[in-house]
Amino acid sequence: MSRENQLVVGAISSHGHELGHVSVLDQLEEVGSIHVCAASDLVNVDDLAGESARVVGKYTSVDALLERADLDVVIMCARPDHAPAIMEKVVSAGLPVLYDKPAATCADDMRRVAELAKRKGVTAGAMLQWRYHPMALSLKRALDEGALGDVMTIEAKMLNGLVLYRDTSTYLFDPETAGHGILTWLGCHCLDLVLYLMQERVVEVMAMLGNLNPERIAVEDTGLLLLKFESGRMGTFQAGYHLRGGKATYDFYIGMRGTEGYAIMPLLEPQEETSGGSEVELTSTYTLFSESRGWNTGGVRRERFAIPHAPGYGGVMAEALYRDFFDAALSGAPAPAPIEDSVHMLEIIEAAKASSDTGRSVSIAK
Repeated sequence: MSRENQLVVGAISSHGHELGHVSVLDQLEEVGSIHVCAASDLVNVDDLAGESARVVGKYTSVDALLERADLDVVIMCARPDHAPAIMEKVVSAGLPVLYDKPAATCADDMRRVAELAKRKGVTAGAMLQWRYHPMALSLKRALDEGALGDVMTIEAKMLNGLVLYRDTSTYLFDPETAGHGILTWLGCHCLDLVLYLMQERVVEVMAMLGNLNPERIAVEDTGLLLLKFESGRMGTFQAGYHLRGGKATYDFYIGMRGTEGYAIMPLLEPQEETSGGSEVELTSTYTLFSESRGWNTGGVRRERFAIPHAPGYGGVMAEALYRDFFDAALSGAPAPAPIEDSVHMLEIIEAAKASSDTGRSVSIAK
């Protein structure tokens, strides 16, 4: 793959969550042309093409798209039960793939794709753009510099608008097509940040999952997890469709406590309903306290970030992730949110389901 010219990108979708991602491609100068593919009858290929003036090709077959010899990378937004088979075709063609979460209904299917990508030497990773929020980047730098000392605990929550505001007839609420509920669809953004910040595997999970909304659905609408990490550190994670105010109402928070300090990171707080990329522009105050002698800005730090508006799903955070993914794909390096992390996240969620079903803690093998 050469970067002498702008990239030729394939954009595959098999559900209706893809339009904003093509809009992100439209903002990137690295992208020269886009070929869109509607991989199921759930997607209108003309609607998909209408998201960018750079779309020059339209397909209704993944195989036909992959016959193009000029593709550099592929982005994929597919229903979880469709995604592994599509990704296997893309990776088998030697093409790097950036996929929308969760991209599988179970860890085994995602693991199979990850192993294939490793054998092929192909970059594969998820569109988990919250790793690029300035609060998360600031906390990651502080952790790397020892500002919190030895981290003891982490707590996290991702709460969203009630089931009342959602169309429960869609694939998202069917375990056969979605795999799981709130944990994989929206909770995954927060759980991914936990794994990114802690930089170690979870080895044991104790959990309670349930359905607390009056509207009955076949997947969990609530999850409470206790996590034990390899080092012995512990964490809690809560997810649920629990908020009044509209579908796009959020309570997204991470807190960390260490031997030398603590951090409070409210990424989104409940307020007026948001939509599209605008949600990432609403910020609260990030607080970090440190008494580490080796950290050059000790004491209390409080910051607010004004995030510029950008069209497309995930705004400027997504743009930064895409650019880093393109660089990784060109060099054969791991993706910004590598596929191995997606495998582990599904392992944790499956362990949570097993724990809730049995009333016992569940270990996760390495």
